[in-house]
This record gives sequence, structure tokens and C-alpha cells, in this order.
Amino acid sequence: MMRRRRQAKYPSTSGAAGSDTDALQTDVMRFMSIIGLCLMAVFALVQGIPVQEPGKPAQPSQPVRLRQEIRLQQLQVRELQAELQALKSAMHGTQQLLSAAQQHIEAVSGEAQQARAERERLQARLENLGRQLEQQRQALADTEQDTQHKEQRLDELRQRLVNTQRQLDHSRQEIGALQRQSRQQTARPVIERPAPAEPPPKAASAPVPKPAPEKRGFTLRFESDAALDRLVAAGHVSLYAMADQQAWRLSITTDRPAVAEVSMPHSFHEMSAETVPAHYSRSLENAAPGAARSSVVWGVQLPAAAKLAIASLTQQRQGGALLIRGDGQVILEE
Repeated sequence: MMRRRRQAKYPSTSGAAGSDTDALQTDVMRFMSIIGLCLMAVFALVQGIPVQEPGKPAQPSQPVRLRQEIRLQQLQVRELQAELQALKSAMHGTQQLLSAAQQHIEAVSGEAQQARAERERLQARLENLGRQLEQQRQALADTEQDTQHKEQRLDELRQRLVNTQRQLDHSRQEIGALQRQSRQQTARPVIERPAPAEPPPKAASAPVPKPAPEKRGFTLRFESDAALDRLVAAGHVSLYAMADQQAWRLSITTDRPAVAEVSMPHSFHEMSAETVPAHYSRSLENAAPGAARSSVVWGVQLPAAAKLAIASLTQQRQGGALLIRGDGQVILEE
């Protein structure tokens, strides 16, 4: 009898595991059917054996035929036993395959759960990235709008700069005209001095209080010694010392004052000797020891912009203190 062998493989998916289970059930049913057929064949042979009546001698050909049938039945029984053993072995192997398939199904199920959890995590991550992308797009749109506003403001500032440049060119032309007028003035120095104060009234037997006289005239001074040094070193202000028809120009070289004899300046603004820094006075004494300090007149020549500022500040005022800052700006101290 031919035995049907079936080779099984490990399942790769849960559907393959279900097919192996169906195949195992089919094999078990086939095995039970074969056993039933074997039993029916044995029962039929046993019933077909004639029972010898007691006291009646058996015919000589019947034992031989019976022995042959018995041997045939024995051979069939051995074959059935072998088939049964093979089926048991196959069933045992199938059970092992089924157990391995079950373990594989459980592993695959665990992996599927992990994959499902990973997919959910990635989905949540994707949604979060989508929200962040939308926020960045909104921020980019706001930035672009802000950039457009700034570009508009920049265009306005450029237009204002052009207008300022035009005004500056006009002011330069006016300054040039003032400089030409200044060159055309006489060679006599122009000294600006504050108006002298009125003499105090003589004391009387019965003094009567009078209101203080109104202050007239303007005084000029620098904000600090450092401001004067900065302007002299930059060449924006020229500092002169004059005595006995002689003049000296003081400058800053290597952070120290230098004195050079020059011709008398045509115009200048007088400075009070008390406001002149001490290092300029010492430099003048070292360069011209014969000049008496009390007879020295100090003066400065200012740039055209400072002159215009002074003229504007003193136009409608009776007096005050003019202060020159380190950047060359002139202000009026009331």
C-alpha cells in the first residue's frame, strides 16, 4: 500500500498557520478513516472464516486456504500497523509543526502589536510635525509682512536721506558764501567780548535795595578740557595765544600741546584765561618765556557750522553763556 507523505513548512503568516491547522485536522480524520476500514476488513475476514462443526472432519483443502488467508490478513495487518505508525509519526511531527506555528503566530502577533504601536506613534509624530509646519508657515508669513513694512520704512528713510543730503548741500553752499565773505573782511582782528557790567552804586546813608541789573553780553567756553583737546586735535578748532602783536597757535601732537608762532588771526572768539587748560598755558610759557601771562589774550577760531549756530543762538537774546561740546555742537546756557 502506498503511503502519502506530506511535507510541511514553517508558516510565515497567520493565514498560513490556519491552513496548517486545517491540514492537521484533515490528516487526523484520514487516519481515523483508515483505522475504521482496517477494522471492518478484519471483522469481514473473521466472519468469513467457516466454523468447523464439531464431530465433522475438515476437508483437506480448507486448512490450506485458511492458512493462506490468515497469512494474507497478517500481512495486511502488518501493513496497516506500519501505516498506523507512520500516521502516528506524521501526527507527532504535525503537532510539533503546529506548536512551532503557534509560537510563530504569537511572535508575529507581538510584532504586529509593536508595529501597530509604532505606527500610532509615527502618526502622532506626523500630526505634531504638521502642526509645527503650519505654525512655521504662519511665522514665515508674518516675517514676510514685517519685512515688507520695513522695506517701506527703508524707502521712506532713503527719501528723507536724499532730502537731508540736498539740505546739506545747500548749507555747504551757504557756508562757502560765508567763508568768502569772511575772507573779504578787513585784516583787523575781531574780538568778541562780553558787555561790561555797570558799576555798583555808591553806598548811601540809607541804602535802598535796587533790582539787579540785567545781564548782557555772551561768554564762550568749552564743555570740558577734554572737549577742547578733542576739537583741537581733530583740527576743527584753532587755539591762539596773542601778546604784543605776536601770535602763537597751539595744537595737539602725540597727546602733548605744541606751540608754533604764526601771524595774527583776522578774527577769533576770545576766551577767558581762567577757562584755558593749564597744559596750554605751560606750553606757551615754555615756548615764549618773555610773554607775560597777564597780557596774553586767548582766542579760538570755530568752524563755519559753529559760527552759524552761535549767530542763530545770539540773534534775539541779550546775553548768556555759550557752551561748545566735544562733538562741535554749540548750546546756550540760560
